[in-house]
Amino acid sequence: MRTGILMGVMVAAALSAAFPRAARAGGLRTPLGEVVIRNLKIGQKYSLFKLLNLPLRVVNTGDEEVDLKIETSRVSVLNAGYTEIPSPDWVRVERGTFTIAPNREAVTDLIITIPNDPSLLGRRFQADIWSHSTNMRALLVGLRSHLLLHIDSTPPTEEELKKKFVDETLANLDFTVLPVNAAVSDIMLGRTVDLRKERKVSIKLVNPNDRALNFRVRSIPVWESMVSLPEGFEAAANPQWLKPNKDVIKVDGNSIADTSLSLEIPDQPANRGKNLLFIVSFEVLEQKIPTRVYYRLLVQTANVVKAEPAAKP
Repeated sequence: MRTGILMGVMVAAALSAAFPRAARAGGLRTPLGEVVIRNLKIGQKYSLFKLLNLPLRVVNTGDEEVDLKIETSRVSVLNAGYTEIPSPDWVRVERGTFTIAPNREAVTDLIITIPNDPSLLGRRFQADIWSHSTNMRALLVGLRSHLLLHIDSTPPTEEELKKKFVDETLANLDFTVLPVNAAVSDIMLGRTVDLRKERKVSIKLVNPNDRALNFRVRSIPVWESMVSLPEGFEAAANPQWLKPNKDVIKVDGNSIADTSLSLEIPDQPANRGKNLLFIVSFEVLEQKIPTRVYYRLLVQTANVVKAEPAAKP
């Protein structure tokens, strides 16, 4: 049975932590035995110290100096209802090596990074932190701290997403979207069309800056972009019929990355034989005042009903 003190805080993603007991092994001791962290958002990065005032402290309670290593390790005993984190990159130890004298402590921060993956929504993961001595002058000892991570069932808001990336010292970052226009015709209704695989339509993001940039990719209403409608076209009734394959794309400095789109327009009489305009917004997230580039996709839908599968004899 887990016992301990329940502490609630309201910081950024509204986290709460529960401390059951200290962890102890030989001449090492830490108050961070097992911690439950709730309401973590996908695509976000968290510092245990900054958000919860909860650094990892390891005290040398022995009589000799200890060379200490702190690292994320494989889970030793998995708690019921949890899955081991898919990658140790989820939890990074800010500083991992120390030499600590008797009755002194080593202090470091744990940085938790949750990938921007919708399949993680609502799931629970466990990470183990292994703090252990490495020198042969003293008895080799080690202890484990457990992080129990609860991923929120709702994705981050646009404001929460911006908090991860924004750097107020950066402005007027330049980037290029190639091409800025594309057209596809005879799109069948009622099925998902992978535009890269079926129509050879892909988009390249060029980052000429020295540092990596992250781009928010969204299909938005035409009115929001203020882009003019081409003659003979109308704004798509639902911009969500067009979906980027990733919501956030990272492009390294002085590099090019590509992405693609999928399109699924309902098979309804009002959508047949139409000329539709979709707008995709590419927004650099490292700026307080966003810089956007708009990509236009001109779509001509088929004027026939989707073929039904033949009846079995």
